[in-house]
Amino acid sequence: MPELPEIETVKLQLTNVLVGQTVTHIEKLHPKSLQGDPKLVIGKKVESIERMGKMLVINMTGKYELAIHFKMSGQLIFVTRDQKHETRVVGGHPTEDWVGALPSKHTRVVFHFKSGDTMYFNDQRIFGWVKILTFDQLQQMPFVKKLGPEVWDISDAQFYDLMRHKKKAIKVALMDQDLLSGIGNIYANDALWEARIHPKRIANTLTKTEAKKLREKLILVLKEGIKYGGATASDAKYIDLHGLGGTYQEHFRVYDRTNKPCLRCKTTIHKITLAGRGTYFCPRCQR
Repeated sequence: MPELPEIETVKLQLTNVLVGQTVTHIEKLHPKSLQGDPKLVIGKKVESIERMGKMLVINMTGKYELAIHFKMSGQLIFVTRDQKHETRVVGGHPTEDWVGALPSKHTRVVFHFKSGDTMYFNDQRIFGWVKILTFDQLQQMPFVKKLGPEVWDISDAQFYDLMRHKKKAIKVALMDQDLLSGIGNIYANDALWEARIHPKRIANTLTKTEAKKLREKLILVLKEGIKYGGATASDAKYIDLHGLGGTYQEHFRVYDRTNKPCLRCKTTIHKITLAGRGTYFCPRCQR
């Protein structure tokens, strides 16, 4: 699932090509993937793009919104075509569709713009969605109302206060979107390694000093993830060949490094399953 840095990267890249575009037509290719009346945004112009946790929000004129959640396998592909070549801005779950013919068998929604450009919402598993909403409806979405703050929007004291009330494993707490928004598996693993905290450690046992350090390391790895355009699956070789995708995977501290030496102490990295997610740690460094 794309995490905060991946969605932030999509937001930044799409802002350069999508703002100012006018929607002329929307194709709904799967009934579950598009919710709301497409007619509401036909003729409307893209004003800005923002991110709310792991959700992308495209702000349209007339106070209409396109809320997009990638879930496990969603992706957006914006295509600009002229007589000589094609340019793509891609984001979300990396697959051959990033570089293949479009629409593909995984295309669920197609947005057409007055300029002749096209944006495709693809989703293999059909867990993701696009919702057409008014601004007020967006604010009333249960997902939005429950969304926790982002780690850089709260103080050390507020972060500690959130943790000290949680009797669950610290990694599970960090990934609770109602508690903190945007933190996913990759960056939770790496931040805990940076802070030398074991992922199974109960959140309310952290000292103020440990909580302060963990917040600093979360901000560090998230900002680094944004800097490198997020992480791209290591088995997606075609992405490297075409120069697409992020490169944070080249800077993993502990994530996806099972049986490799710890970058600090050379102890073999272990992998366990915690709340259904692969969890990586150094048994010597992290306590």
